[in-house]
Amino acid sequence: MTHLLRILRSCAILVFATCANGLTQEPSATRCYLIGNSLTWDTVPPLLSGDVQWHVDCGVHLPFIHANPEKPCVKESTLWPTALRDRQYDVVSVQPHYGSTLAQDVETISAWMKLQPKAVFVIHSGWAWHAQRAAEFESYAPPEQMTHSPGYFRALVAELRRLHPGRELRQTHVQNLLAAIADDIAANRAPFKNVVELYRDNIHLTHSHGKYLAHNAMRRALGQAPSAAGFEKLDPDVKQYLDGVLAQLTTAPADRALLAQILSIEETVDRSALIAKVSDKNLQSKLVALLPEIERAVKVRRGTLTLEAEIKEIGGKLICTPSGPQWLSLATGDSGTEIFDVPAAIDLYNGNNPLKGKGGRNERVTDDWLKRLSGLTTLRRLDLANCAIQGEGLQHIAALAGLRELNLTLTPVSDDALRHLGGLTELRILGLASTQCTGTGFAHLKSLRKLESVNFHFTPLNDAGLQAISQVPISDRLWFAHTRFTDEGAAHLKSQTQLKRCGIGSADKASSGEAVAALTKLPLEDLALLDNQATPSGLAHAAKIATLRRLDVSHAPTVTDDSMPLVAQMPMLEEFKLGSAQVTDAGLQSLAASKSLKKLWLSGIKGITPAGIEQLRNARPELVIQAQ
Repeated sequence: MTHLLRILRSCAILVFATCANGLTQEPSATRCYLIGNSLTWDTVPPLLSGDVQWHVDCGVHLPFIHANPEKPCVKESTLWPTALRDRQYDVVSVQPHYGSTLAQDVETISAWMKLQPKAVFVIHSGWAWHAQRAAEFESYAPPEQMTHSPGYFRALVAELRRLHPGRELRQTHVQNLLAAIADDIAANRAPFKNVVELYRDNIHLTHSHGKYLAHNAMRRALGQAPSAAGFEKLDPDVKQYLDGVLAQLTTAPADRALLAQILSIEETVDRSALIAKVSDKNLQSKLVALLPEIERAVKVRRGTLTLEAEIKEIGGKLICTPSGPQWLSLATGDSGTEIFDVPAAIDLYNGNNPLKGKGGRNERVTDDWLKRLSGLTTLRRLDLANCAIQGEGLQHIAALAGLRELNLTLTPVSDDALRHLGGLTELRILGLASTQCTGTGFAHLKSLRKLESVNFHFTPLNDAGLQAISQVPISDRLWFAHTRFTDEGAAHLKSQTQLKRCGIGSADKASSGEAVAALTKLPLEDLALLDNQATPSGLAHAAKIATLRRLDVSHAPTVTDDSMPLVAQMPMLEEFKLGSAQVTDAGLQSLAASKSLKKLWLSGIKGITPAGIEQLRNARPELVIQAQ
């Protein structure tokens, strides 16, 4: 680490220690209680100050802990029903985790808040699996399923504050600290080459520097002074750097109040004068340099709010994601930085499906309306399903080069309109179900090399279309059921050598189960046979796909007992769905020979009786069978 960097870090540490000592009220009898999994344990609760207890269960989320408190994995745990009902704590930390929803987390945390009416509640962010940390942190998904993103924790804290006005809520911001370190690494300002160096496995932090970071983030959130106790063997330079990162979380109340005004959306604010009043000179210097960006962000934010109101008025939804610097997020506690939020996803689908007699289109979203989106270069997802666009309006999104997901389902868009999408080179997901596309429009999309999923369900997709599609690699999923290709045209699918999931089905008279032969050399893991492909010959070809784990033949009226031994011989098949087939109890017993099958769904098969199902269960007791 350079001498200059050491000096800067030393200054930051001095601020960290001074502010922490000045703001912290840490009586020795402070009672703290922590609820979470191993990401809470990585904050090293035994090293925290005061009277500290915990309920730590491994690999589970808060709703699970609430419903199943009996046997936490950390034996030293004090079970929450006993702890929270028998004692009153000063501070309670809770850690959301994968597998829960926003509504579930709010309900669970609220229940604990009612048991501890006087306690300060700390939301411990935890952190993501290292392989998906960056993508998850930048997630533009609606904050419904728990994810380690600022958007999720903003939504969680906002809802808890709405339900519990007056209650004090804090955060550890560990995921933000890791993001700040990643930014430093990218700018060559950190003693690491990759954030993964702070992980000891896929998700847990190292016992040294990683836990030191998490431990002191927790200490700060609990109102405790920073401490190196238990971490005496840390590399001094790395410790100095981490202390500097942690120091960014410590902003004097007066400076934080100034930040709220500086980051206001109001036009009349004299931001330069306010910045001059900031007492932290390091923070002040950063704000001076950022001022032009702040002024620009304020103007952009006003336009974003106007667009958001319009989208809401026509029944849609706009999702924004943070784009400001991490140091500012840390300095503000991720509060008040909304001026840097930028449009990331727009959903204009009204939920109707005219093809099923469920309401009409969103007539207010037309080709001309799309002009409003032409400058949204930060947009990542756009859902235009069931909107009144005809196709030419796609020219207005042609320059949105960062777009990753586009849904045109249930629109009359045709192949010619796809010429406007040729520049969307970041596109991953393209929804064309129930459009007028035959697939030939993919001739305009040869520059798209990152496609992961394409849906042609219920379209006039034909042989020429499959030939054009074969020139554009798709790395995950291609769904094209209820279409119009033939066995000859299906041969073009051989070139899609990256496909893992596929749904194939054509109602054309010149198509049959032989079309599935084109898939036998592909690395498919998930396959659905529909229409003319859900036949004995289609199933026979599917059985040759050695990598297949899931096979869906839910409507196969011509499949008989003869096909079942082929299914049983598939080496990796774990899940099999079979419906409307001519299979009998005798054929069903052939599946007992499968060494890999774990789940079996049966529907509408008259030749299979409860006795036959019971016989298979006796032969394969570990096999899960669902029949209707």
